[in-house]
Amino acid sequence: MLKTTELTHLLISHVLKEGCVAVDATCGNGFDTLFLSKLVGDTGQVYAYDIQESAITNSKNLTKDSNNITFHLKSHEFIEETNIDVVLFNLGFLPNGDKSITTLKDSTLTSVKNLVSRFDENPNMHIFIVCYPGHSEGFLESEALLTYTKSLDSKKFLVTTYIPTNQKNAPFLITINKKQKPVS
Repeated sequence: MLKTTELTHLLISHVLKEGCVAVDATCGNGFDTLFLSKLVGDTGQVYAYDIQESAITNSKNLTKDSNNITFHLKSHEFIEETNIDVVLFNLGFLPNGDKSITTLKDSTLTSVKNLVSRFDENPNMHIFIVCYPGHSEGFLESEALLTYTKSLDSKKFLVTTYIPTNQKNAPFLITINKKQKPVS
């Protein structure tokens, strides 16, 4: 079976196409940034955010052949881009980095809430959030995200959660989409 990140990439590949706009809300070592960059192609754009300079450097090194990425050394709670097609949050800490620096419940929740409030500007936006409840801040962040996303109006939003149910504190995926009105 697919790992959570592989499942996330598979789902994103069905909605993110050439010419689209994507945001990597936590660029880390750049693997997701590179993946998004390849999907949007030369006519698309990727905006990559991270609070750690080492993450930006690592990502730039990995994606040096891509001309469609703009990096931001700041928190994902300050995402400003419009007409976004896909936002990917791969939460937690920087692999092979300082594990004491993690994404935080409050800033992540602020970011997700801001993005959800912008579905009217692009009702086709897709939000993908990979959560890591296996460390203390990740657990708090995951619980807060589950609580918030469960509270979204089911008449307006479709929220799905993919959780490995036989593994304790395994990474899991939350997706958020705006429900489309049926064509009559």
